[in-house]
Amino acid sequence: MKRHKYLPKDLLDPRLLPLELLCQPETWIPTSIGLNPEALLNAHPDLTHCNQLLISGRLKAILYGEASLYNDLPPIHIQAYKDGLRSPYNFQSLNALEHLSGIGRQCFRSGSPLGKDLDRYQPPTPDKAPEPSQKICHHLLVVLHDTQADTEIKKWQKTEGWISTIHKSLNNLTELAWPEGDEFLISFCHSSDRLVSLAAQRIANFAALHPYASLFSSDETLQWSKDPAVAAGNRQNRVALTPMRLLCRGGIGGLITFRSSTLRMLQVPKRALSMHTLMLDLALQHCANGYGVAHCPEVLLQRSVQNNPTIPDVASPADRLCWKQPLINEALTVSRYRGQSFLNPGGSLTTHSTLGGCHQLQLQPDINRLISIFIPFRDKVDLTSTCVSSLRRCAGSIAYELILIDNSSRDPATQTWLALQQKQHNVTVIRYEGSFNHSRINNIGRRYARGSYLLFVNNDIEFRSPNVLQALLDPFAFRSTVAVGAKLNYPDGAVQHQGVVLIKGERRCVVEPGKHIKSVHVLESLTPLCVQEEFSAATAACLLIRSTDFDQVGGFDEQLSVAFNDVDLCLRLREIGGTVAVTPFVDILHHESVSRGKDHFGESLARHQRESGLLRYKHRNLFTTGDPLTSHLIHPHSTRYQPRETQNRSAGPVSVGITLHWRRPGYTPRSNRPILLFAHYDKDNQLRPDLFYLLQEYNRYADVIFVSAVRRLRWRLRTMHRLKQLCAAIIVRHNQGYDFGSWMSGIRRHQSDIKQAAYLILTNDSFWGPITPLGELFNRIETSKADAIGLSDNLMYEPHLSSAFVAYKPTIINSSVFNMFWNELECWPRKRDLVKQCEVRMSASLRQAGFAIESLYTHNSNGNVLHYNWKQLIEERRFPFIKVSLLRDNPTRQFIADWPEVIGKRNPKLAGLISRSLLQKSDLIHKIRFW
Repeated sequence: MKRHKYLPKDLLDPRLLPLELLCQPETWIPTSIGLNPEALLNAHPDLTHCNQLLISGRLKAILYGEASLYNDLPPIHIQAYKDGLRSPYNFQSLNALEHLSGIGRQCFRSGSPLGKDLDRYQPPTPDKAPEPSQKICHHLLVVLHDTQADTEIKKWQKTEGWISTIHKSLNNLTELAWPEGDEFLISFCHSSDRLVSLAAQRIANFAALHPYASLFSSDETLQWSKDPAVAAGNRQNRVALTPMRLLCRGGIGGLITFRSSTLRMLQVPKRALSMHTLMLDLALQHCANGYGVAHCPEVLLQRSVQNNPTIPDVASPADRLCWKQPLINEALTVSRYRGQSFLNPGGSLTTHSTLGGCHQLQLQPDINRLISIFIPFRDKVDLTSTCVSSLRRCAGSIAYELILIDNSSRDPATQTWLALQQKQHNVTVIRYEGSFNHSRINNIGRRYARGSYLLFVNNDIEFRSPNVLQALLDPFAFRSTVAVGAKLNYPDGAVQHQGVVLIKGERRCVVEPGKHIKSVHVLESLTPLCVQEEFSAATAACLLIRSTDFDQVGGFDEQLSVAFNDVDLCLRLREIGGTVAVTPFVDILHHESVSRGKDHFGESLARHQRESGLLRYKHRNLFTTGDPLTSHLIHPHSTRYQPRETQNRSAGPVSVGITLHWRRPGYTPRSNRPILLFAHYDKDNQLRPDLFYLLQEYNRYADVIFVSAVRRLRWRLRTMHRLKQLCAAIIVRHNQGYDFGSWMSGIRRHQSDIKQAAYLILTNDSFWGPITPLGELFNRIETSKADAIGLSDNLMYEPHLSSAFVAYKPTIINSSVFNMFWNELECWPRKRDLVKQCEVRMSASLRQAGFAIESLYTHNSNGNVLHYNWKQLIEERRFPFIKVSLLRDNPTRQFIADWPEVIGKRNPKLAGLISRSLLQKSDLIHKIRFW
């Protein structure tokens, strides 16, 4: 180890460093692994020779991400670089340092996707140009400087967009005053900042759209390189500031702008060591007075953290170095002085142990405080016993009572253990007989609780840090805190939970930042995961709530029996003005779902989808606007605050691509009869025999236009002959654009016919049916007052009608919205994009245009309801179809063994057709496998 006095032990890894360096550090030559001496010395001019890299301590700083290897490479911890590297650029035989200096540098300089944590340093796509201002307002720019940045003032001689500019030293703010007169905007920046083009117009436009707000922040990029020619990156995608985030991590950034009338009400300090502490002071005063805030999600400036310190949401180790002790002290002083109005009696702030400028909430212990702790369980006594033992070991001095809720345990070992627990003075055992319902179980437990705080704990939790109850109580030092969650880890050390973010417009409705991240160096770069952070929700696997707040909102919603009841509870607590916090200052393991398993298949998936839909419906306004505490520019599926990727591009417009068109001689559409466009495709170039039966039934009520994307179909003469007996027209086309491409071809070719018909139905071959006569379905369509009528709806992405069967009335057919949709139809290679851009977009466009939309058989469903709720739909709602994919593939493993009985007693003929079709498919698969 003496040979490695310049490198710490955690870096002595051949996957990170070259073997020559590890084995012979005294003779190691940096250029032997391809390090560029010219670029190295240019980035580190205090070195006279690249061989000084190790003994100077500079290599250690580079490996820790406290300095850049080259000026055109951002600083990043070498372990984080290795852990985040994308698969096409795997290391093979290279160590991480060698890879970074060679392949990594080449990829980064060319802008190629390289690593999850490195790509964010690329310059982001510029925000779109602002609209011309409707009204030119008086706009003042205050440029702040300090002694180190005096030379930067010259760049502000030609400031554009502001009517006037004031230069002021942070060391003397006593004469800083605002002109009297009408309302105007005052923006602040540092002399080392670079404002983007039209920044003044952008913030003025934004302020005009948000008249309720008087303090505005913005996004920003960081100038991470010492070379000013290197473009800024690491965009900070922030949101509107909140008092808790101001206190815990100084969450304010970008171009800070006030309305003049509000700023005049605030007390400007005489001096400040940094612009950050000055803005923190003013922002805390502003929030204490209850004035409105808003965030402009555009990059309005580029910041040099070294010259103008801030606390980035996502920071490199180098970004943290700007926080020297005097600045840390001032940030704490400002936060304590201005933050008193946000704290409860006994609440205080202390300096964060590792992050300069960040703080930790603490609540003074109270001997009269009692926590009621609920632990539901069913057998698995070893799991529950471990949880209880760890709690007793780690609880600390806080008084608590333990309420064990036994959900129908049968194991004798469980009963023996419970008998021992009942002898404890602070233990209550409740017996609950019935199916598992997390919400109901805990609501029942609440009736027995005496505590002023309620702690909900899963029995697969294991506490490992001392005084854990006090750590959970500390965020209640903040006055509006209503619930506190905890960072939970998997047994392997990866994060299992650390807060919940709502997702707008995606299949998933929530994401958990940090989840599955094991690298401590990645986690340390994510500021929200290093402090007591405000989130929209937290998991009830370990959730502390004040009992009065829990009672005020009515406890858990028992309709949400397993999933999302905690998210719903937190959102309702926020509706009454509360703050939900998550603390990282605990060590808790969560053996996630050991007790009940995962929700991937069968009834558990069905229930998960139903409860996800109920969450979306109950909080539909939030899911429409997006999580207010997380930028919509963050990737919706990223757990490490990665920026959203640029929108996937289509493969171009969908072509009509008709290769055959047949129209029944003499066919004329009728005004009292709809046209039904039937889209068909089969990868085996077949037409299922049961489709003739379905088309025959459709033909009783509508004129059928059959559109097939199987070009070989035109050569199947017997099939074409049978189709001509059932259809008013037949189209065979290229396979492009999926069903939407086929419908588009039919709409364009038969546009005049469709306008003469009663209405238009778009459907496809994804159904087996009809199970019952279609007269009832068509009668419901014709008597509906809606403009668009579907069979089922879906809350995923956005509320929309499922496209497998939708009827459009003439009000829509003749609208510009409908015609524009089909004229702009594009090819989307991924099905996810197809659903978003076609199925979801159609409903959203129609709803936005004021058209009424109705789903006949489902209401506010979520996910593939025609799979997981098939039986109930048929038996209770007389749904006339069953999905082909359900019986043929059953991808989510629903119970379908009784489908022959369910369908057979309603339509024996259809049941036989389905059975034969499934048998033929099975025989074909068998032949392929045998061959």
